[in-house]
Amino acid sequence: MADRAEIIGELKAVVGDMYVVHEPEDLIVFEYDGSVDKALPQMVVLPASAEEVSQVVKVARRHEVPIVARGAGTGLSGGAIAHEGGVVIALTRMTRVLEVDVENRLAVVEPGLVNLNLTKAVSRYGLYYAPDPASQRACTIGGNVAENSGGPHCLAYGVTTNHVLGLEVVLADGSIQWIGGRTRESHGYDLRGILIGSEGTLAIVTK
Repeated sequence: MADRAEIIGELKAVVGDMYVVHEPEDLIVFEYDGSVDKALPQMVVLPASAEEVSQVVKVARRHEVPIVARGAGTGLSGGAIAHEGGVVIALTRMTRVLEVDVENRLAVVEPGLVNLNLTKAVSRYGLYYAPDPASQRACTIGGNVAENSGGPHCLAYGVTTNHVLGLEVVLADGSIQWIGGRTRESHGYDLRGILIGSEGTLAIVTK
């Protein structure tokens, strides 16, 4: 691996100095999630856009550093833990509801949006987001997608995969792609279905 200071410098150039965490005492809060496992990352980056996520992935790829995407860290499977160190990409700054299409009951949101906040954003229209894990006051939509999260409503309405039509993702080479779309059916392989529940191992969801 390249010099740690060099990598930190490149990451700061992408997201800004205050959004790269690298001091040991600051990294401790990122060493665990809702599971029993722990592992300390070498650094944590908090991007604000898909473009920044893309650039961070490219930096990590260039230096052959492992990456782990992280939402609120409420998952129970260890999916947000950096078992091999490397860079944790925390998506908690990306919290916007970008679009609400009331007629088609569709919303476009960023991955750091807290689950319950989506329901709050659309409740004025008599709508709600059905997948409701026990941690919905803290967990994020991106984390829900990574884990294919469920909850009591899912007994009637299905888990996360039944409520996601399309995804904007950053792939391992840093490219940004849309998978799926705005309709229930699409042609070809169900790449959307493969990505949901893959715990960030195949791509990082950015919308």
